[in-house]
Amino acid sequence: MKVCEYMLSVLLCGFGLLTSACSETKSEISLQALGGTNRPIATADTCDGPDTAIACCFVNMPASLTSTLKMGGPNEPGDPLLITGILLQADGKSPYAGVILYAYQTDHTGHYTKKGGETGVQKWHGHLHGWAKSDKQGRYTINSVRPASYPSRTDPAHIHAVIQEPGGRRPPYYITDFVFKDDPLVTPKYIASILSVSVGGAGIVELQRTATGWKGHRDIILKR
Repeated sequence: MKVCEYMLSVLLCGFGLLTSACSETKSEISLQALGGTNRPIATADTCDGPDTAIACCFVNMPASLTSTLKMGGPNEPGDPLLITGILLQADGKSPYAGVILYAYQTDHTGHYTKKGGETGVQKWHGHLHGWAKSDKQGRYTINSVRPASYPSRTDPAHIHAVIQEPGGRRPPYYITDFVFKDDPLVTPKYIASILSVSVGGAGIVELQRTATGWKGHRDIILKR
């Protein structure tokens, strides 16, 4: 009888180890399976941190994307901001379709404010975040409000952006922040500091005042 009980305990222990290993594998695969697909990944909240893997930016994205990236609702405080552009391949001429763009920013007070339902890395990026997928002509649009600089005034107002190329060609990567030419913090010193390390261009957007807010344009040339 004791022998049978011993064998049963061994089997149950082995099953527990297998279940644990499978759970860990699923968590790892959830971040590796992103490459260019457009499906949300179900995973534990392992992306809750400011310095998590860049792939975490895509864990919570919707199952279906358009070429328009919306951040905030119609009643979001601040000046409405519209940015259009084209995602281009490394030759600087060919439109790049199917590229996923993730962006996040501060609100009109310079804070990454939350609504309370954020999970993963969005707990740190705040409620003003979103995703878009470039259309056949490589076009994208960002609908948001104009961000403010941090209260410390150490950096220009900016929008962070991450690229995921289709087909898992390479891991996702940050491009140079969107900043605004009329921002007094976009100084010659700042411009010089980013030119040598820029990805996707310098990111300096010239804005025009419209009847409804601000409008600008930025074409983005991606990596070779």
